[in-house]
Amino acid sequence: MPFFFIAPLWLLSVGLGVILLLFRATRRVAYFVIAIPTGAMLVSFVLSTAVFFLFPHISAPFHPFLLGSAVLATYLVVLLVGAVLGGVGAFWLTHKLIDRTPRLRS
Repeated sequence: MPFFFIAPLWLLSVGLGVILLLFRATRRVAYFVIAIPTGAMLVSFVLSTAVFFLFPHISAPFHPFLLGSAVLATYLVVLLVGAVLGGVGAFWLTHKLIDRTPRLRS
């Protein structure tokens, strides 16, 4: 359900990153503008989807209302934790990859 808001924001940030790629002065920033939201969205999506598949199988038999509430609460927490982990991971990976690439002299 929150992905109806996340996907358009991700598309906006990727579009901004593509525009920033066109200018030499902002090219380094553009990699981060594209990578961080993409990593955050991918990890958040994978972890939150795993909650729906795994939680009912590993949880004890609760009352159906309590199970639904627990799944929803866990989904929202994992959604945020996944976004933070994905964003930090994408930042770290992008930073490492940019440091390894040789810079051309103009």
